[in-house]
Order: sequence, then structure tokens, then C-alpha cells
Amino acid sequence: MSGNNPTLKNKISPHVQERLPEFVKSDHPLFTLFLKYYYEFLEAGELTVSGSNDYVIEETITKNRILDEAGENIVLEESVGKFTVGETITGATSKATARVLVDDFDDSNRIFITSQQKFITGETITGNTSGAITTMVSYRANPVQNIQQLLAYADVDNTVYAFLDKFRDSFMESLPNTLADGIAKRKLIKNIRDMYSAKGTRDGHKLFFRILFDEEAVITYPRDNMLRVSDGRWSTDKVIRVSEAGTSDFNKAIGQRMVGATSGATALIATIIKFREGADLIAEVNVDADSVTGTFVPGETVTTTDTTLDLEISAVVKGIVTGGVVTSGGAYYSTADDVHVTGGAGNNAATARVESAGAGSIDEILIENGGSGYSVGEELRFNLTNTEGVDLRAKISVVGGGISLEPDTAPDAMMMENEDFIVTDDDVQFISQEQTVGELDHLTLEDGGQIIVETATFGDAPGSAVSERGEITKIEMINKGNGFIKLPLVLDSATTTGAGSTLFAVSNVTPMVGHVEGVSITNFGLDYTSNPTLTLNRNVLVRNISGSFTVGDSLVSHTGTVVSFDSARHILELKTSVTLNEGDVVTTSTGATATVHQSTPSFANATVGTVGTTVGNFVGDKGKLSVDTMRVQDSFYYQDYSYVVRIGQSINEWRESVRRSVHPAGWNVFGEVSFASQVSARLQVPTAGQVVDYTGDTETFSPELASTFTNLFTTIFGRRLGTKTDGTSLREVTDERLILEDGSYCLYETNDKIITVRYNPMEGVSTPLSSGVREVTLTSSVTVSMGLTSQTSNTLGPTLDLLPKYAFAVPPIETTEEIPNYPGITRTIRSSNSGAYFTIEQFGQFRINQVSTKTGENTFDYASQDHNTFDSTQDTFDSQSIFIPPAAFTTRINVPPPGEIIISNTGSVNAFDQTFATFDDTTNTFDEEGSGANRATAGGVYTDYSETTSTYDDTNTTFDVGV
Repeated sequence: MSGNNPTLKNKISPHVQERLPEFVKSDHPLFTLFLKYYYEFLEAGELTVSGSNDYVIEETITKNRILDEAGENIVLEESVGKFTVGETITGATSKATARVLVDDFDDSNRIFITSQQKFITGETITGNTSGAITTMVSYRANPVQNIQQLLAYADVDNTVYAFLDKFRDSFMESLPNTLADGIAKRKLIKNIRDMYSAKGTRDGHKLFFRILFDEEAVITYPRDNMLRVSDGRWSTDKVIRVSEAGTSDFNKAIGQRMVGATSGATALIATIIKFREGADLIAEVNVDADSVTGTFVPGETVTTTDTTLDLEISAVVKGIVTGGVVTSGGAYYSTADDVHVTGGAGNNAATARVESAGAGSIDEILIENGGSGYSVGEELRFNLTNTEGVDLRAKISVVGGGISLEPDTAPDAMMMENEDFIVTDDDVQFISQEQTVGELDHLTLEDGGQIIVETATFGDAPGSAVSERGEITKIEMINKGNGFIKLPLVLDSATTTGAGSTLFAVSNVTPMVGHVEGVSITNFGLDYTSNPTLTLNRNVLVRNISGSFTVGDSLVSHTGTVVSFDSARHILELKTSVTLNEGDVVTTSTGATATVHQSTPSFANATVGTVGTTVGNFVGDKGKLSVDTMRVQDSFYYQDYSYVVRIGQSINEWRESVRRSVHPAGWNVFGEVSFASQVSARLQVPTAGQVVDYTGDTETFSPELASTFTNLFTTIFGRRLGTKTDGTSLREVTDERLILEDGSYCLYETNDKIITVRYNPMEGVSTPLSSGVREVTLTSSVTVSMGLTSQTSNTLGPTLDLLPKYAFAVPPIETTEEIPNYPGITRTIRSSNSGAYFTIEQFGQFRINQVSTKTGENTFDYASQDHNTFDSTQDTFDSQSIFIPPAAFTTRINVPPPGEIIISNTGSVNAFDQTFATFDDTTNTFDEEGSGANRATAGGVYTDYSETTSTYDDTNTTFDVGV
């Protein structure tokens, strides 16, 4: 047996000629060649393919094909192509190769090739030389290979592709025939054991769906969102704050044990957080709570191992505020209320808060205003929202009031003038004074019963009124309730006639409502050597409120500030250390006042150490009723034995397959469709013939998206933006306001601005914008960079150099004419000749040396010079040393040039665009025309600037006089 190999290695055909006798080979060469080809045929594999070839034939009765220069048939382009004998063919999927021995494609769609069992049914076969392409239908191994490798067909790597279905029936019967694209069946059959080994697990399911759909499935369990009793997980951490020594980095010691040099205490490092508080760089070491042994000492050195460098590193343990102990719970506090930490010789960075506020009962209903129209026996109504309390009941026991003593009455009993007590009919109880602090005392019986006034008394007794008959005087607690962490709100009673009362709840029996149960440290601080002081704000129950209490207001009656005020519950929170007693009046800087009814502050003491406990928190949402995703068990979906598979296929496509393959027994499976498929959004304009149902509408039809999306609805989206130059017009505004499009003000006839607010009155209008209509006008700002050096102009507007240029050069003009000696520059007369010439008054403030000066010793601007005069024959205006000073070109003046100057280009005047004068011509200059001639204009030849014979003080020669 030749072994496990997809190709035939032990062939007979190469050895045929060697085994024949010499006389056979010499006398019968054709027979020898026949034997060789015969055995090659037996060793060949038969590849059946699909398709056909169409050849170019002649228009004759007999079928004759047209041949090319090589004598081969000419094949049409839509044909499969002609394979070449001897070329190598390759499978597109399997990458298997073989050599073509015989091409029998035209007659029976067969190609005889060298043996190759790894071709895959349905894959594309391509000829490497001819380029012919066809699709494999089947492969039949040669007889010799079948005999030699019969047992090798049991190997999935070497068996023919048709046998793979038999392997599938044996080992993958639970999987469907259609698998994900690109799945190699040979490899899948060899590795299917991995999937069966993971049956019933998350990984097994994921592997199954990768095989089936080539998608990553998401497996979730409804039990994770199922409410259970006490299912929440509370977590706190143990931390030690240290200051690292030198280059020590405790981040490189995660998982190592640190040891205190003095105490010998040890702890396992879990995580490290580094931060800075002021000038202190702190390394907060989160240690495993169960690994701490001994007690670390503030200031001692701890050492551990740097796992990166394998070196010992060290740090110094710092003293921190580790906790607080409550000595008095107080009342009316809430969880997370601030606790102030002061002193302790630390860095003053420690902070704390109320860890939890305990519950209590409602012991009294305080009557601030009794109202009117109430009846005895009616129960009060309460708003218990956010109080967590239950079972609170109270009723009106007295309306209209009782007999009241004068405030100064001191005896405990009411006596006659002879000092005998007033007693009841049975002479057993005597009338005593009810000790009601803060208001007029009532007369009560010894057993506590109150003496009340008959209803008829109101309105009859002097100073009384009928409306007092329904005033609430006393409220009896039927049930004080329990579980209150906050005072409830007291509403009016259930009566339909009573109104106007002001009642609020009071808790005065320990444990009170909102008493502090614990204090937690939110920032441990650093370098604390003694216990700091913990101070809590004071929650004061007040009555007789006047004015408005504002957060931050300071007190003028006591030392402190207002932190908050709950007007519904009459609780005023103050930041103060002052002891407030019942009856004290609290006054703020803004004039607000209130009378203290109850003040029961909480007190706590701080502790200092080295290991602190962080503020706890719940990990995750388990057990939380407030979380929307949490559900009650229903024994179907929400149960311990159910799971959900989220994938991009319907459960109907895979339910049975997954149950037969990896589904665990006793579980319920549910499916969710994931819409995460990728869609190509590339757009192209279709051309004729590209799309069968193409309509020619390139604005609404896309060949790529048309086969992907289904039109669910149609709507028109108007073009809201536009510009003034894109051909659109602004939508007509139907609003009556006068608003300019560019945002300018509208003016009254007096030119006063109409102050208004500019807005878009069509905003929110559902009417679609018409074609070519915009709603908002866009403007653009374009910056062009020329790549040139930036230069700043030295002058802006007319400058002083105009005076010597024009005032001394030409006289005033009466008509529009060309300026003498300035060919091509024309001066145009202005109306009435106004401004056509300079006047001396216009330049009276300027000196001569500002417009004309001379270089050298004898200059006009020389302060001590007095020998030169205008008529001097020694210095003249036309001296080459005379020039306009540079300052004149930058000195601004308010005098425009005399008249309008028009620059023109005439035929007889030199210009830069003329070509008859060149730089290398010694005769021609820019101010000359032609060879040897001076500058010329119509009317004659005139002096040019290069001549020196004429001077400014020459009375016979001027610029407009020819030579």
C-alpha cells in the first residue's frame, strides 16, 4: 500500500519501457508506447466538469470549424475555454493541483488528469496556461489507486470528496448539510470532537454557531436578571496609605506581600492607586482583607518585592483617619449627610459622611395653627412618600380648646381663695395645671384629662368667636407607626368642612427618626497623629416661621450658617456648634426668624490608624427592586435553567440542530435576532444593461441598495440650507414683523432703531420646502494665500509729497488738458475749478524743509544757516542735491491732488510695454522716443529729465519750453 496520500505515488507507467525485452522495444516501438499510455490511463483520474465550448464555424452545409494560425479551433468568449494537455489545473477552494492528460471536454465533459483526491465538488477549476475555467461535478479515482489505497480512503484527509458525506453521516449527523461559507469539511470532521466535548457549555454553543453561520453568538442567562432575596453583593476594601521611598514603584509589586519593619505586620497587595493631595504624593495600597496580619504602625517602613526588577522596594506608612464612632444619634439626619473633620494634626484633607440614618416612630403632632371647621374624632391624613414608614394614625381629640390659666399661674392645682383645691364630683381628682411648654397652659384633671369649653361658649363669651368652635386644640396618636427615616407630611384631616390648620410631625422618643447609626470616612487624609474632631450639622425643628431661609445665610442670633431648609417639615439645617434650646429664636442676616421647637444633634468621635475601610457599595444590580431589568421568577423564561442565544438568524433555523448537538438536557433555550449585519452603502449610477429593472431614474434608484432594502415609507426632506448665489430663493415669511434678511435694523422715520428679536417664524412648519427654496442662507469666508512677502503700505490717502509734485510743477488749469512734461497724465478740470489747484492756506502749517531739502552742509533745514537766499546764484532749486524728504511721503494731509489725474497710453509716449528702447542702448532712455530724440508729445520736442542746461531759477527756460 502506498500510504495515505491524495495523489498516486507508486506508478507503473514510468517502468513499462524498462521492463520490456530489447527486441520488443526495437521491433515494436508502437506497442511499447501503447503499453505506456495504457498504464497512464489506468493511473489517471476522471474529472467530470460542467459547461460547454462554442466554436466559430463556417457557413457551409457540412460543419467545419475555423482554425487559428496554430491550427486550433477558435473558441467564443462565452465558452468555458479549451484546456491544454500537459497544463496544470488548480481548484479555487481546495487549492489542489493536477496535470491534464487528456481533454475530452467537448465530447463528454471529461478531463483525464493525474490523480488528485482533494478536489471539492462544486469548486471552480482553472487552467494555469490556457485560462479555461469550469466547475467540478465529480471525481473518480483511477483503478490502480483504488486498489493501492483502498484502506487509505478511511482517512478523511485523503479520501475522495464524495466520501465526505459518509463521514458526516457517521460523525456529524446532528449538523445540517448547509454550513457557513469557507468551512473545510475535512478539517471539521477531524475536529468535531471539540464541539461534542464542550456540549452544554457556553463555548460549545459559540463553536456550534461559528460552524453553522460563521457568526459570534452571544449567550445570556435570564437568571442574571432575576430577583432573589438578599441577592445583592456589598463590597468594601481595606486600604493603607504610604509614601514611596526614592524610585520605589509599588505598581510593580501587585500580588506581593509587604512587611512592616517595626510591627512585623504583613498584607498582600491587591491594587495600587496613586494621586496627589496638595504637595503630598500618595500611594493607596488596596490589600486583601483576609491577608492582613498584625497591626501596622504609622511612620514605619514597609518593604516588598519589585517583580519587574526583582529588587526590594520600600515605603513609609502614614497615619490616616480610619473611622468614626457615634456617641449620640440625634434626629432628622439623612444618609450621606456631610460630617466635618477638623484637627488631628493631619493634612486637613480627611472627609466623612453619615453612613446610615436609622428609623424611628412619630410621637407627636405639633399644632402651629388649629384652623377652623374641624370635628372631634376625625383622623389625619399623612403623605408617607420617601419616608419608608408605615402604620401611622392620629385623630383630632379636642376642638375649640379648654380653660387656660394665665401664663404666670404657678401652682400645680387650681385652688379656691381659701386655698382649697377644686375637685371633681367624686372628690377623688383635683384640677391641675397641664405642663405644656411654650404656650398657654390648660387645666387638666389629675388623670390627664383636659377640661374643655362647651361649644356654646364660643361666640357667647367675651372676646370669643363662633369660628373658634372647630379649631384643633389637641391631637391624639392612635398608632405612632414605625420604620420612618424621614418625617411624614401632615395634611388636613379628612373633613369636608375643616381648613386652615398647620400641623407637623415630631419624633422625640429614642430612637428618633433619622438618628445617625454610623459614620464612614470618604477620604482618609494623611499624616494624622491624633484623633480629629467630627462635627455634624444640627437639624432643628422650628415653628412660627417668618421670612425666607436661604442656603448660605449667616445667623445673627447665634454663630452659624444655614445649610438647608425643609419648609414642608419645618426642619432647618444649620452648620453650628451652638446648643439650641426649645423657645430660642433663630434669626438670619436676611431677617428670617423661627422659634426652636426641638434640637437633638448627633455626636461622634474619630479614630486614627493605618488600615482604613472604604465606603461600601453594591456590586452590580442584583437584588435591586429599582432596576428596570430585574424580573420576578416565572419558571419559564426567568428561571435557573434557561438561556438565550442572540445571533443574526431566526431560532427556527437552528433550534433543532442545537438541541441535537450541544443543548444541555433539562434546559429551555430562547432565541433573539441580532440586527448587526453589515450593508454596503456605496452608491453608483447604473448604466443600461447593468440592472434588469433599471428605470433610468438616477436620483432614486441604486442598483446596489435596491436588492438590499425594502421601501417602508416615503417622505420629502426639504433643502433647508442655501446661498444667495446657488439659484435658490429664501422661503417667503408669512410673519408680519419687519426683519431684514441680512440682520440689519429696521428704522423709524426718525432713523431710530426698531429693537426686535430676529427669529425664524417658519421654524417647525411641517410644509415641505419647494424645489429651489431655502430656509437658511449660508455665507462663506475664503482666505487666499498668494505666497508672497507681506508688505505694509507706508501711506494711506493723500500725503505731503503732493505739494512739491503739483503745486510747484504746473499752474492751475482752466480746461482738461495733458500735464506738461508728464506725457500720458491728464488733469481734468473740476466743476467751477474747485480744488483744481493748491492754496497757500492749505499748507500753512508745513515748513519748506518738509517738502524740499538739500543734502550737504548748505541745506534749507540747517538751523544756523542765514547766508543763502532764494535769489542766490550759488544754490539753486535744480541742484541735484535738492530732493523731497522721505517723511513727506508718509505725512498725512487732508488735501486731495489738484483735479482728477487720468493715466493714458498714447502712441508717441514711451511706456513699459514699448519695445523700441532697451537697457543696453546708450542713446535711448525711458523718457525718449526713437534714436537721438528727446521725449515728444503732440506739439513739439521738449526737455527731458536728463538735461542739465535748464534750471528752476532760469527765467527764460521752463519745462514746457523746447530746447
